[in-house]
Amino acid sequence: MESVPFPGAVVVRVRRQLLGIGVEELAAEAGLDAALLQMLERGEYDPRSLHPKARAVLERRLDITL
Repeated sequence: MESVPFPGAVVVRVRRQLLGIGVEELAAEAGLDAALLQMLERGEYDPRSLHPKARAVLERRLDITL
């Protein structure tokens, strides 16, 4: 298994896919660039570095805690 710097962030992709939400749709709703959201999903970007409002949108929409 591949190690990622922020493994807890990988749950974002799993939840998004389970809920059937597209990357572009979720990124736009959170006010993020789709490429940044994809980096987050791969565990390459620390979710704590997101703007608080963007984090809140992701947490609410995906029903998770980052």
